[in-house]
Amino acid sequence: MAKILTVANLKGGVGKTTLAINLAGQLSGPRCSVAVVDADAQGSASHWLENGNVGVTLLAMPLESARGARRWIERVLDIETEFTVIDCPPHLQAVTEAAIGIADLVVVPVTASGADLIATAKALELVRKARTKRMNGAPKCVLVPSKIDYRTSAGREIGDALKQLGEPVGPAIRQRTAFVDSFTAGQWIGDYAGRGPAKKEIEALAKYVRGRLRR
Repeated sequence: MAKILTVANLKGGVGKTTLAINLAGQLSGPRCSVAVVDADAQGSASHWLENGNVGVTLLAMPLESARGARRWIERVLDIETEFTVIDCPPHLQAVTEAAIGIADLVVVPVTASGADLIATAKALELVRKARTKRMNGAPKCVLVPSKIDYRTSAGREIGDALKQLGEPVGPAIRQRTAFVDSFTAGQWIGDYAGRGPAKKEIEALAKYVRGRLRR
């Protein structure tokens, strides 16, 4: 059965799709198959992957209401890959709740803003609700400082702010034009700028994710 990584936050603009696509690209390899489930009706992940250059399987499976959640969950659980990465939409709590409910690990990107911290607290409520329901400690969770500019005071303080939310904090992903340009090129960052700092950040995050899944 695939390890399921759900990339979620109840706010748009935090870098969910960027993390989902680039984690999938980093995790994928000759001995490791990866699927990306695009659960967002806007289809940003689908657009990124539509030319097939990333080397992962794309499944466009938007879920727009709780009514179809059971069948959607069954379809996700039937995916036969080493990793399944779910790119969640913003705002739609029922969809995010379904994706979190089946996750082995929830990756929560957070930018350095007060609004993001409020939305993140609500997303973590869904994580803890799922843990209570499953009664086995799952899903695990990691908060990821996302689109960070360390020249600002908010960027420098985001790590400490996230630690107060009570979940592990992973390696930060900085605000970099290379991520934006790789989307335009339809490539993940390893193919677009494989020797640059953005690739090293994704490598560090993927290593951290693998470690969290083993614990």
